[in-house]
Amino acid sequence: MKQSPELPHTIVADPPWQFRDSLPGPKRGAIKHYNLMSTADIMAYELPEMHTNSRLFLWRVASMQEDALQVMRAWGYELKSEIVWVKKTKHGKRAFGMGHQVMNEHEVCLIGIKGHPMVHSRSIRSTFSIENPSWFDATMGEHSEKPDDFYHIVKQLSPGPYVELFGRKKRSGWKVFGDEVEKKS
Repeated sequence: MKQSPELPHTIVADPPWQFRDSLPGPKRGAIKHYNLMSTADIMAYELPEMHTNSRLFLWRVASMQEDALQVMRAWGYELKSEIVWVKKTKHGKRAFGMGHQVMNEHEVCLIGIKGHPMVHSRSIRSTFSIENPSWFDATMGEHSEKPDDFYHIVKQLSPGPYVELFGRKKRSGWKVFGDEVEKKS
């Protein structure tokens, strides 16, 4: 059976993970910024129809590694690698994030595949940071927002069409699904 070339080859997902803790203060913690979903609900989330040979970029949080693997498997993808975003402050210094064991200064995006998707470039490194991190200013970025540089990396690695799940804003050349997308258009 021949598939339509218009089916997405690449999917990015930054699920609204439901943490098993609560943080004090009016702005700390995801629950104070957007609606959260349980791991079971994320696993049951209906994906758009994808090409047989597709790639998933799945953001996960440090304390929910196993949950992220369960989601990846439930969606039919096999873990192959990961990308690590090393965060910096707007002044270019190492970020000092939250954490119970260590102060997390990075985020991880798992890369999974279905079938045999093409890789555009094999020269992309597994870590990235923003050389001019002015976007990090709290007045410019939203809680958990990913930098535009990440989307450039995705396009260097994987062919389109592109889909983003749990997105917050429209992105040129992407089909974006998320309960905040229309609010920011």
